[in-house]
Amino acid sequence: MLVTILMGLIVGLLGGFFMKTSFGGSTLVGFIVCVLVGIVGSFIGGFIGSALKVKNTVLQFVLDVVGACILIAILNAIF
Repeated sequence: MLVTILMGLIVGLLGGFFMKTSFGGSTLVGFIVCVLVGIVGSFIGGFIGSALKVKNTVLQFVLDVVGACILIAILNAIF
């Protein structure tokens, strides 16, 4: 579970960096949102990777960040 949170944080931070989003600054809520966006983005990236039959872990990590960027774009369109 700790690894999932850490990977979610890394993926969320990278997705926020590429999409120019700060997730509410450096507050606890911003941290939690960043982790949640990273975790859900990883699920989206995992779905894309399984559809493309990706076996490379580095490429899967890139797809996780792409999934986070997709989620951020959807959230920006809604809110």
